[in-house]
This record gives sequence, C-alpha cells and structure tokens, in this order.
Amino acid sequence: MNLSDDHKKIIDFWDSALKLSDEDKSEARGYSADDWQAMAPSEKLLKAAASLGACEKVLDYGCGNAWAGIIAARSGCKAVTAVDPAPGAADTAKLYAEVFGAKDRMEILCAGGEWLAKVPSETYDGFICSNVLDVVLPETAEEILREVSRIVKKGAPVIIGMNYYVSPEAAAAKGIELQNGNLLHVDGVLRMVSRSDEEWTQIFGKGFKVECLEHFAWPGEPEERRRLFYLRNGLE
Repeated sequence: MNLSDDHKKIIDFWDSALKLSDEDKSEARGYSADDWQAMAPSEKLLKAAASLGACEKVLDYGCGNAWAGIIAARSGCKAVTAVDPAPGAADTAKLYAEVFGAKDRMEILCAGGEWLAKVPSETYDGFICSNVLDVVLPETAEEILREVSRIVKKGAPVIIGMNYYVSPEAAAAKGIELQNGNLLHVDGVLRMVSRSDEEWTQIFGKGFKVECLEHFAWPGEPEERRRLFYLRNGLE
C-alpha cells in the first residue's frame, strides 16, 4: 500500500463514520440551540474550545462535526473556519453549526492539505484540532504542524487533542500489532499513531512552546488517559 492509498482509506473511514443518516439529521434538528456546550466530549475539551472564544479568527482543522469550532463561536469568537477532508464530516458540521446557532460566525469547508498550503501566513490567532494528528500518517502530521506554525500568528494559542498512548509492550500484551512500533491499523485503515507524551512534546517543541499537558477521558472511560496539549505558536 502506498501513502496515497493509505491517506484515501483514512478519509473514507472518517467520511463514513461522521456522515449522518436521514434519521440522525432529523434527530439533530430537534436539538436546542442552548445545548451547544453538550457537544464537547468532556469538560476539559469544553474549557479548551471555549478559551478560543477570546480570539478573533480561529481555525478548527480536521473538525469532524465541528464541536470545537461551534463552542469557540458560541463563546465569542467572531470568525471560525472549520475544515475537514471528509465530505460527510463537513456536511454534518454545517448541520450542527445551524442547529446550535453558530452558522453566522462559521465558514465550513471540505478540504485538506492542499487548502492549508494556500492559506496566507498569520491568518489566524487561534487554532484547535482534536483526534487529528495521531490518526493520520506521520508525514501528514508533520506537514500540518509546519503549516499551522506558518498560518497562525506568533504567540497565538494552539490546542491539540489526542488519543491515549499505547506502548509496544502494552499492545503486545493485548495481542495488538503495531506496525513500525507505533502504527495501529484496523481492517486495513490507519486508526492511530501511538506516541508517548514525551515524543509529542519533542515534536511540538520544534516550532511551538508547550505550555501545558492535561489528560482527560471520554464518557464511560474509567481513566483520564487521552491528551490535551496547550501550545503557543513560535519559540522564545
């Protein structure tokens, strides 16, 4: 499998996972606009996204259903751009932005790296992506970070949410195969690039100041193992 095949499989997976059925769309239209805070999978993610409400222009990259962008917009940000390469995700994001009263402050696009490369430098004063950098190819993650450093203003907040770390030893004990020591494929689709807190801190440290690392859990998870990195663009 070449890199382009792997990349396409990733997009196709998330397109299917995030696309809403007609029944789901009907249910979503019945939500109250006042329930926008409930979009966040955890209180810590809610706090993170809401902190971007103080920004003028935020990019929610790999937005999924755009929960983070919607929360930033409803928390005061005047202009949020939410971008995802999966058409199903972008369509879902547009529906939720309308349902939760954020449509007028958001631009939602179906686009990927080619769009990111065309964004003018220092366009945004806030950035967030959740469950993106560790579910794409390592080469893609590195390219995204280079572009983020360019298109986000120096000193601006950059928030990165991630899955939990699975060590090679822990994976082997559970009968999980990690290719190249950290690549987890499920049914032929890359689902996670497992890197430790220290490894990600080193990667981020090449272009960003790492201010804080918090751990959080999704509903139903017994331990706070997922990662939430608070960065500042640029090095002192």
